[in-house]
Amino acid sequence: MRNENKIVYKEGLKGVICDWAGTAVDFGSLSPVSAFEEAFKDFGHEVTRDEIRQFMGMYKKDHIRELLKLTRERFRKNFGRYPTEEDVEFIYGKFEPALIKIIREYSKPIKGVVEFSKEIRKMGLKIGSTTGYSEEVMRIVVEEASANGYSPDFWSMPREDVPGRPYPFMIYENAIALRIYPMSAIVKIGDTVSDIQEAHNAGCWSIGVVVSGNELGLSEEEIEEIDPALLKTRVEKGYNTLKEAGAHYVVDGIWDALPVIEEIDQRIRSGEQP
Repeated sequence: MRNENKIVYKEGLKGVICDWAGTAVDFGSLSPVSAFEEAFKDFGHEVTRDEIRQFMGMYKKDHIRELLKLTRERFRKNFGRYPTEEDVEFIYGKFEPALIKIIREYSKPIKGVVEFSKEIRKMGLKIGSTTGYSEEVMRIVVEEASANGYSPDFWSMPREDVPGRPYPFMIYENAIALRIYPMSAIVKIGDTVSDIQEAHNAGCWSIGVVVSGNELGLSEEEIEEIDPALLKTRVEKGYNTLKEAGAHYVVDGIWDALPVIEEIDQRIRSGEQP
């Protein structure tokens, strides 16, 4: 006989998992774009910033694979052949040093992040994090962010045995390390489509951020200088992109996320699931 009874989780949120570049540090997610531009230029196959930003948030080798796939006909015209895995490895070998060279200066917390993390801990929640960066890069990022007041309880990065976004496995690692469950008791905050997909695939709630992240892709200084009407249009486009990707909520930046966290907590306590 089929059992129609369903256990509904109503104990509220237990954890928040944040992305790094564009969400917690590196306003505008500028450092990886700069490193990709340099790496591809050194290889002799230049790609545009818009092309680079299409795949932001992914494991960086996967990001390179997608860029080469996107521009494969241009690549063939340049080199007389289609790209190979050897090309991926060569470009990645250029990307990592280029990123490491600049990453520290881009690793200070975005405005509101330190205060947000303090309030989250007051609520009794754990703070985890995921990234598309390598371990070598992350050690610099974590050290610099911590020195400036932001230090999550755990961080996970993609590896050979842990595929990166949009796969959910880094979120699972956070859940295991922080002892938080079920997955519907977790919120993932990020600035890219792959962040939203990661949350969806893990069974978590998701909050997308636009103004500080990849979808807008501007520094704070550039935001001050851009035409207000154009800025509004670009922000609206970013909101729509993350909503279409499946984000439960979209905000300008993590500085606006606390009321959303509280709302999600109440929705869970009333029996809702992602």
